[in-house]
Amino acid sequence: MTDTILCSCPASQEVETIKDFSLEVFDTIENLSELQWNKQIPEANFLMRYDELKLIETTHAGSMQFRYVLAKRDGVTVGAMYFQVVMFHANQLINYFPASAETNFAMKGLKVFSEKLLNLINVKLLVSGNVFMTGENGFYFSHDLDKATRAKILRKTTRDILKSDASVKAILISDLYHPKTEFDTDFKKCGYNEIYVESDMSIHLRDEWNTFDDYMKALSSKYRVRAKKVFILCEENGVEKKDLSLDEVKLHEDKLSALYHKVMANADFKLAELSKDFFYAQKRDLPDNYHVYAYFKQGEMIGFISAFQFGKKMEVHYTGMDAEVTKPIHLYQHMMYDMIQLGIEKRAERLHFGRTAPEIKSTIGATPSPMYGYIKHRNSLFNFFVARPYTANLKPKDYVFRNPFKA
Repeated sequence: MTDTILCSCPASQEVETIKDFSLEVFDTIENLSELQWNKQIPEANFLMRYDELKLIETTHAGSMQFRYVLAKRDGVTVGAMYFQVVMFHANQLINYFPASAETNFAMKGLKVFSEKLLNLINVKLLVSGNVFMTGENGFYFSHDLDKATRAKILRKTTRDILKSDASVKAILISDLYHPKTEFDTDFKKCGYNEIYVESDMSIHLRDEWNTFDDYMKALSSKYRVRAKKVFILCEENGVEKKDLSLDEVKLHEDKLSALYHKVMANADFKLAELSKDFFYAQKRDLPDNYHVYAYFKQGEMIGFISAFQFGKKMEVHYTGMDAEVTKPIHLYQHMMYDMIQLGIEKRAERLHFGRTAPEIKSTIGATPSPMYGYIKHRNSLFNFFVARPYTANLKPKDYVFRNPFKA
């Protein structure tokens, strides 16, 4: 099977409409001007700025590759795009097969066949954005560029990268938020397959919540009782929480990594895993904006959760725990409440929890923001006859979302 890059929208026609734009592609951030990159990235989005991307590259250079792209018009930079190249193991997609596959005979047979096929597919995937952050699609353009033009530049960029690196077999444009706009008009025409991903769960921290008690008072009696039971259960089991200092993160580096990998081992879907030294490097570079809360029982760390905080926005990052110890005492839910308390104390307006465990997060007040993306294999035949039919049937699990607040 040859790697023929085809699409139903002729690339030459699309390129003609953006002929005034040029692209500069870099495979290391060291060859890029910090000033030139940061000028394109909103100050509020610290996690896409030069220093943060340099930290990601430094701590993961052995496990993934990177592409940094500047789009220019008449010599002036008008856009910045960030990509990561990771190994994609397609058998993870079996977790997104419809629930009907368990009861419908035909669907069950298709699932068994699909699992065998997907086990054979391991490819290098070009991902737009940062796979370690929810909602980070990795491209920024000048405001005067309309959304359709931005999409054309993005698609040309991916074509150019694939032409220069035959080892990259597929493209993923992910973490796009509804509603759709003119940005989305031509992706399907150009051979991309739409995919559904889990919603980004977040909670608006109300202005009147000056303390965690204010949040608790806003809960209905049913959920307030549940929250109190979680706190009591952890207290009765001698669980102690600690906001780790830089030295303490270094001291517990091996344990943090071990607990993180326990969680990742059970994840339905993952494109990459954090390196062991990430937590320390992040705390070192952002001592006041990156928090690692660790939970101890009888002196032994049994779990942790981390979070970024910049101005009015907080991002809950990765967590780790020993499920055999933490599940009976509902430690994960305790962690979620602790993040709400931290957000209130830091006067954040919105707290993002990411995609995992949406039902639990809804019970503490988080609501879903639907997301989607586009994926395309460079081989047009494989893309049409394999990727398209499978992605059309793969959807996130259905969840019952709760509203814990008083009417």
